[in-house]
Amino acid sequence: MSKKTVVHPGDRFVKPGNPPSQWQVDQMLEYPDLPAHVRLIELGGNRRTVTVALSALLDGRLYAPSQTQPPPSDT
Repeated sequence: MSKKTVVHPGDRFVKPGNPPSQWQVDQMLEYPDLPAHVRLIELGGNRRTVTVALSALLDGRLYAPSQTQPPPSDT
């Protein structure tokens, strides 16, 4: 990933909807012929997994950073 990447595994995002859903970045993905992507895991009951382009994740119309972030790790 580029040094400019501001998204890291563990970061949380909200996808608007009725009801809105909470997602956590599981993994950063790089493909040779595609822009950067991230794997997201839905928090809550469904636990779905999706892969989206980093640009889609950072598009404020599709996802918004969650105000509830996980506590920092001790590592």
